[in-house]
Amino acid sequence: MTLAGYDATTQSQKFRCPHATGHVTCPMGMAWCSSSNYGYVEKIQIAENPRDVGRMVRGTPKWEALYDLRTSVERAFSYLKEQLNLRTVRVRGRDKVHTHNMFAVIALAATVLAAT
Repeated sequence: MTLAGYDATTQSQKFRCPHATGHVTCPMGMAWCSSSNYGYVEKIQIAENPRDVGRMVRGTPKWEALYDLRTSVERAFSYLKEQLNLRTVRVRGRDKVHTHNMFAVIALAATVLAAT
């Protein structure tokens, strides 16, 4: 099945027969999946499985570009956890943890400013 678009009325992704969209040539043609010229259509609501069928379907170029950005964010979080000691916070309470994290971010900003 190939992605054919987003249906806003039902909040679902629409998938069509790949032979009808011209992505593959089936030896049986479209006769086995649908009698219409448009081909077989399946709509999957996002609420059923939001990880696999979201506003951006996995495997599309737009999703790949967004996923590539995620790796850089994960590297930044790893740096904060390892280098600024945010993995092992030894204080309790939301305000104390917030203060500890802010001091770590201030230390990171100071080292960046000192390096320039």
